[in-house]
Amino acid sequence: MARHRRTLTSAVDPATRADAAGQLSVLAREGVAGADPQEWYGIAEPSTAAPLHDLAVEAARVSPSKMESFEECELNWAISALGGDTVLPPSAGMGTIIHEAMETVPDGDLEKLRAVLTEHWPELDFETEWIGRKELRRADLYIERLHSYLGEVTGDRGRVLASEVEFRFSVDVSEEDDDAAAPAVHVGDEVSGPNRAIVHGFIDRVEAYPVGAGEHAAARGRGWTDMAEGIDGERVVVVDLKTGKNEPTTDARVEEHAQLAAYQVAVEQGLIEGADAGALAGARLLLVANTLSGSDYRVAHQHTLQGEARTRFLNRLAAAAKGMSGDSFTAHVEAHCADVQWRVHPCRIHTVPAVSA
Repeated sequence: MARHRRTLTSAVDPATRADAAGQLSVLAREGVAGADPQEWYGIAEPSTAAPLHDLAVEAARVSPSKMESFEECELNWAISALGGDTVLPPSAGMGTIIHEAMETVPDGDLEKLRAVLTEHWPELDFETEWIGRKELRRADLYIERLHSYLGEVTGDRGRVLASEVEFRFSVDVSEEDDDAAAPAVHVGDEVSGPNRAIVHGFIDRVEAYPVGAGEHAAARGRGWTDMAEGIDGERVVVVDLKTGKNEPTTDARVEEHAQLAAYQVAVEQGLIEGADAGALAGARLLLVANTLSGSDYRVAHQHTLQGEARTRFLNRLAAAAKGMSGDSFTAHVEAHCADVQWRVHPCRIHTVPAVSA
């Protein structure tokens, strides 16, 4: 049957194609699955060719955590957004528990942090008991590293301004691409409306330090530079806790980090109560899965968004909103989708290498 299908769709000679069609017709009448062309992939018309979202009617929602995924491979993002990302590994649950520990025990008391882990660990389901025991040891190690970070914050005269704080803002999305100008940012009652990208999320933690403090120098590796000075004797720093093993680990690698940039815009717009926008000294990833010789954790710091950096990020948000609202999505096969590529997060598209004759 496969040979007849291939002949019917690729042969040049009309007689050969007619013979293949006849054979498939016989097989279809006998009920052989796959013989009827109506059952072939790619034959049926699309159910719709409409875009996913009409920006001219209402704003599109852009998740900062998903924006880089969209930029990496549009089709992979679309599959996830449309329901292809419903099964989460137990490691995601472990991250949720450690985030709750940081939120509920801001002073970093080790026994209280471990109590949060003990309380919620039975909620996770692992394939085997030995995997569960191994993951529990890893989670406890991360709790110890979180304790080390929080202790360093206290020792450096840092204090918590907010935890798991919600924010929402929007940026204008124009039909014309103008990367030289920064789209307008809207907050409060002005967030919603057509031709806008709504950015919504939660910030793990916002900290304040005296000027000159809060660098966490031992945790920043090589090539780091001092944070902004802040204002009125204080520095405000946004913190995003990460428990994954493959996050960016240096300041240079988080220069364009979308989540951190979105958090900075939220503080800049006065959306975080108690955080002085003028004192903003940047945002950081707190990495408990990575260490340095002089530190039990790592920090990757994104400096304050100014000038071209701020304009570039806001334009990325607008471009992502337009792209995510489209009617077609590009698969970047060679750079992302091909099965021969090694990656941390496998592509949801299964590709089959070409077979040479």
